[in-house]
Amino acid sequence: MKRQSFIVVGIVLVVAAFIVAAFGWSSWAQAQRRAKGGAGVSNTERRVADTGRSDQPDTRRDVFIAAGRAPQASELSGGTWINSEPLTLEALRGRVVLVDFWTFGCYNCRNTLPTLKRLNASYGNRGLTIVGVHSPESDYEKDLDNVRRGVRELGIRYPVITDNDYQTWRAYGVQAWPTIVILDKQGRIRFTHIGEGMYEQQEQIIQKLLAEDSGAARENSDTNQGRGLAMTDRVIKTDEEWQRELTPEQYRVMRQKGTERAFTGEHNDNHEHGTYYCAACHNALFSSDAKFESGTGWPSFYQPVVAGNVREETDTAHGMKRTEVLCNRCGAHLGHVFDDGPRPTGLRYCMNSVALEFENKQ
Repeated sequence: MKRQSFIVVGIVLVVAAFIVAAFGWSSWAQAQRRAKGGAGVSNTERRVADTGRSDQPDTRRDVFIAAGRAPQASELSGGTWINSEPLTLEALRGRVVLVDFWTFGCYNCRNTLPTLKRLNASYGNRGLTIVGVHSPESDYEKDLDNVRRGVRELGIRYPVITDNDYQTWRAYGVQAWPTIVILDKQGRIRFTHIGEGMYEQQEQIIQKLLAEDSGAARENSDTNQGRGLAMTDRVIKTDEEWQRELTPEQYRVMRQKGTERAFTGEHNDNHEHGTYYCAACHNALFSSDAKFESGTGWPSFYQPVVAGNVREETDTAHGMKRTEVLCNRCGAHLGHVFDDGPRPTGLRYCMNSVALEFENKQ
């Protein structure tokens, strides 16, 4: 009996230990998932995080933020001003402000300067102010004489403020050189980009912000029903406007650079005569005369209607180097172009059906 009692007690203790361990692990795992935004987050919360739709300020990068969701920019703090008397964002209300976080020894920062100088020359007298926030990367770059010399030798004429204590750097949550932050006339952050590139998009955003009513402090100034604004026949809209106008699949492909599954698009087997337009802005892209059967499962063309209606950019996503094709009017992702097409060009413009609208030739 004693042996049996010991066995029973032992079994009970083992089971109890297992239950306690399992419960503890489950609680710990749930806490970790909640901390990381994993399974402990509701589907609704996850959708909010994925789409950026919430009542919180929108701080995403490389997205044109709607006015009602844009966070207020922090003041430019401390430091010594070069090329200008001390400026404040409050004093710059009514002007569009481009803040460039840079340092004179940064190679990538130097590569952005031609564009910044051009923007300053083109829009400086039309309501744009560029401010260079010099956040040093080394002790040598902290020396004021070296900064002044660098500004002079690089031909920078717009205002520059030193940020040796990184107070402004931290206030804006900057993580790398160079970082571009564009503020609207109300001092709200409408666009942020890290690194080189996206120069055309930055200019389009500046154009749209300059065109906004300086008294448009109304929080719902983004509710123009997605009409967008064409600048030199370019269309630029906020991310929220695109989400309202496009279907979820169109938004995923055209704005988030997704790819539809092969052999599922409506235009893959379309053999009618007509023109294919951008589904976002109705820009003429391809003619049925240039369409051919590639066997890839996506509609393929050997040339666009007009070369200037599309633009190409290098795409290094997914560990590959490809040539991305975008609509040159609204910047929508269309697909990729490859050099395995038929004559006369030898090119294959491999497009997503969801990014195209087809109209029969009359």
